[in-house]
Amino acid sequence: MSSVIKRAAVSFVVCVGMSSAAFAGWTSSSGGNVPEQSVVAGSESDGAPLFVCRANYYGGVHPGKVRKAFGGCNIGWGGGEHKVSQYEVYTSTQSYGWVSASGGSIPAGAVIAGKESNGDPLFVCRAKYNGGTHPGKIRNAFGGCNIGWGGEEHKVISYEVLTE
Repeated sequence: MSSVIKRAAVSFVVCVGMSSAAFAGWTSSSGGNVPEQSVVAGSESDGAPLFVCRANYYGGVHPGKVRKAFGGCNIGWGGGEHKVSQYEVYTSTQSYGWVSASGGSIPAGAVIAGKESNGDPLFVCRAKYNGGTHPGKIRNAFGGCNIGWGGEEHKVISYEVLTE
């Protein structure tokens, strides 16, 4: 087990036992709704905020982006951008940050947000694209941050990764 995965597993165990005063986790939602204390992860080119979400899709759990106007969690998968109406949104009242990375690298402390259908972990990333900053997913094999935008999945080589 890699040290990044071990740290994330320990972080999960610690968060479960914490009081609500310091909380990081996933909150169920649907239809484009964004719960209180959701993590703003970027914005559209017009400044509309984008939040981190994750959704079950084809046997995996894939990180993506949500805002009310989407009507669901938009994820990149298989070269396309897909809207999933039932999803979870990353919420936090504790410290989190974004660490610059590129080429598929994943920094220590990265938040595990999902998995491929084969069990490979997926992490939250965000990347600048077409005038905005868009949340997406990363794993080493991608070689970049995969985001959904304009109905397609795009790989961006330089990105930031969500850490706790």
